[in-house]
This record gives sequence, C-alpha cells and structure tokens, in this order.
Amino acid sequence: MLGLPKPYPEELLYSTIARAGVHDGETSPKQLLDKVFGNRKVIATVDLPSHIHALTSQYPSTLGLDTKTLISKHTLWPLYAPFHPRTRNEKIERWMCGNSKGAAHLASGIAASRVKSNTHLNLCPECLIEQKSKYGECFWNRLWQVPLVKVCPQHGPLYETSVELNGEHRHTYIPIESAEILNPLQAAPVDNVLAKQVALLIQEDQLGIEFDQWTLFYKNFVVSHGFMNGLRIDYAAVRQNIIQYWGKERLESAGILPSNTETSWIRHLLRKHRKSFSFAEHIVATVALSAGSVSIVSAIDSASKVVVSAEDNQKKHIAINIDTEETTQDQQEWKSLLNRHSPKQARKLNKALYARLYRNHYDWLLYIDEVFHVASKNINQRVDWPRRDREIAQELRRIYEALAEDLHAPHLSRTFLIHQLNNRATVEKNFHRLPRCSKLLDLYSESTDEYQARRLARAYLSMKKERAKIKRWSLLRRAGLSEERMTDIIADLLKVILNEQA
Repeated sequence: MLGLPKPYPEELLYSTIARAGVHDGETSPKQLLDKVFGNRKVIATVDLPSHIHALTSQYPSTLGLDTKTLISKHTLWPLYAPFHPRTRNEKIERWMCGNSKGAAHLASGIAASRVKSNTHLNLCPECLIEQKSKYGECFWNRLWQVPLVKVCPQHGPLYETSVELNGEHRHTYIPIESAEILNPLQAAPVDNVLAKQVALLIQEDQLGIEFDQWTLFYKNFVVSHGFMNGLRIDYAAVRQNIIQYWGKERLESAGILPSNTETSWIRHLLRKHRKSFSFAEHIVATVALSAGSVSIVSAIDSASKVVVSAEDNQKKHIAINIDTEETTQDQQEWKSLLNRHSPKQARKLNKALYARLYRNHYDWLLYIDEVFHVASKNINQRVDWPRRDREIAQELRRIYEALAEDLHAPHLSRTFLIHQLNNRATVEKNFHRLPRCSKLLDLYSESTDEYQARRLARAYLSMKKERAKIKRWSLLRRAGLSEERMTDIIADLLKVILNEQA
C-alpha cells in the first residue's frame, strides 16, 4: 500500500491502519487488509497486534519506524514487558512481528489474566478536540484502551463507544470518526491514581525483568515498609492496607480483590515468583503498600537493578547413576512394580518406597517413571453432546427462520449465525461433537453470490417502490456493490434486471 500514514504520538497501530483506509477511500475491510498486509485473515487487534513487520516494510528507514519502535510506542506491549523474563519477551515480540495466531496473548498472560480486556473502545471527547486542532484529524489513543483505565489523567472520565472488540466484525479497522460516543464510564477517585500510574508505565521501554529479581524486590519491599510479623509477612495487614487504599468495590469490579485464602494473588506476588502478574496487580500492591510514595516506574527500576546471587538462584540436584547394573534394592523393587503397574498406581501401592526413592534417588526416579509413563485417556462424560446438539440445532433453526425472509438482514454467514447463539463459544470449539449444528450451518449460511443477489434484489425493490429511475450505476450504489467486488453470476443477474427495464 502506498502512503501508509505515519502514526501520531501515542496512537495505536489499529488507529493508524484505520486512518489508512480513510485516506485511501477504502470501504471494504478485506481490501484494506489486502493492501496493508497482503493477507485477508488478519484480525484487527488493539493491544498486541501481529504482522507488524508488514507495516515497517512500508515506511522509509529515515523515519526510524522499525518494529521495535512500533511495538513500544504504538501498542500496549509496555504494560506487560517489565513483568516477564527477557527471553519470553523476545519470543512475544517475534510473534508480534509475524503471524502470532494468538501466541502473544497466551505467552503474555492476557488470555488467562484476572484483568479482563475491554469489550469496547473508549475515548476522551476533550482529547479529540485537541487532536483535531493540533493534527487536523482524530485517532485512537492507546491509553484510552488500557484495561481498568476509566479516566483521562487530564480531562476526566472516558466515554464508551459503539465500537465492539472481538465481535463479528473483528477483521475491520474502524476509524474514530465512525464511532458513536455512548455513556461515560463510572469512575471513582482512585481511578485517577491508576490512570496516572498507567500513563507512566506505558512510556517505559523495559527489556524484561527475571522472576528471581521480582522475588527479591518484593522481599525487600515488604520489609522496608513494615509489613512483617517477626520473620513472616503479615498478609492480613497487607490485604487490609490494599483494600483501604483502593476500595473494596473498585478492586472487586476489577477482579483483583485479594482474598483471605492461601491461593490469594497477593500472597503469590509477595512470595517466590513462579509466574508473571498483571500490571494492575503490581500497581495495586506497590502504590498501596507504600502509601503512594513508590510509583510503578520506580518499582520497575528498583527490580531491574536487583542482583541475584548464586546462592539465591541455586537449585538442588542430586547426581545419580541411572545405570541399571548399579541399582539399589529399592530401585530394583520399584522397577519390578513398574513392570506390572503404571507409575501412579505403583506409588499408591507402596508409598514408603516412593518416598525413599524421592529423597535418595530423585533423578533416577524421574527418569524411570518417564520410561514407564502411560498416557492417560480422559473421556469427558459430563456433557450429553447428542442432546446439546439437538438443542442448539433447534435454536439455530429458530434464528434462521426469523432472518430468512428479511431482505435487510446482514450477511448470513457461518460466523454471523454462530454469533447469534447463546453459547457461541461451545459451538466454535466443539464442531466435531455437534454434527447436526455443523450440517445446519452449512445449509443456512449464505454464499457470496446469494448475499450479493439479495442486496441487489433489495435495492431493486426499493427503487421500484420509490419510482426512481433505475440505472446501472444507481442500482449498484444502492446495493453497495462495485464492479470489482461483484461476482460473475451477479453481473449476469444485473444484466437481466437492466434488460427488463430497457
């Protein structure tokens, strides 16, 4: 694509591509994908987009818009990068440059996070006025789309728009001018604190911090801020302090209210890190426990400077010779058990033997159990799939009957019909278990020819009703078709209609 616009400061790549479609006068989402990426299957992703290399290749090198710059300055990646090890960050950035297929969202923790992504795009009306005055056009600012951020640090509450994310139009890049501004988001006073912290974090360019560094940082952090009860962390005081600072309702609505249980996220955050935590959890903990004196950026800077000693990073390994000729009596007895039973069954039969081997021959035990490992077969009998297939098929039949005679209905594609179901995720992930539904979807879904024919018939009947003069160009415009997108069958149908009018 010629003339891909340069992204404005803090503009999302999603917005830049949407503006490219406006500048080019492109009304077809698929053709826009073709021009920008050369791939019609790209999903319009807001937070961690993929195929970024296809964008950088269209900018001259003098602009300095390489993949690293686009990722750090025009996506939400800076919210997640500081809380992962460097090796994982390198993989995620490579996936974002190419075809991710969802791997970036899985590896970054977004897919399984307690902090859920926004369902709609948000905006700040006053910022739009400033953008229009400064740049001559408006764009989607990346701070507005950060999960849990409900206010603009400069102007106040953000407003939700009509642009839905991950809906049926997930391949469409929607410009901000096409968005309908809905209601303001309900914000509390602490939302200003969160928005300011996120605004600082999103400017960070961090390569990644190891889990051991975060572990030692929080160990020193709770000690220095007086949350110890002797040699142990006072988790009750930690939880009370967090709730008092942020408010129980706000934490609960965000999905990060710390519980009193051993599995509470705040306990895992302050203990040894075995996994990454979301930016919101880090902000909630560091700001509340320091009474606002330590920002998330200061915490990241301190954690990145933590030096992990060899003793802290040491792992216990017992060197064991797994040669079967030098095995002990316990090892021979265990191997004899494995010849008749699976490792799991053998463990249940002789727990004391397993415990001795675990203490004294750990490496050998892992090795021999792997050799005799038996793959388990999990058969899910919780769901009566034939019954569910019939129920969903009946629902699908009712939906189709309500839409079949409506000339103004959207394209009855397979995806559209699935999105009308109450349990659409169940259908999408279990087609092999739902043969009736799959067959009905094949039967009911409209082909491109059928959809274009319906649009043409709708436009023709509308113009006849209005007694308008029917010309080729006017009929095509009313039907929303063009010479390029029209199929051969529809071109023949159009000739028949026009010949009848002649």
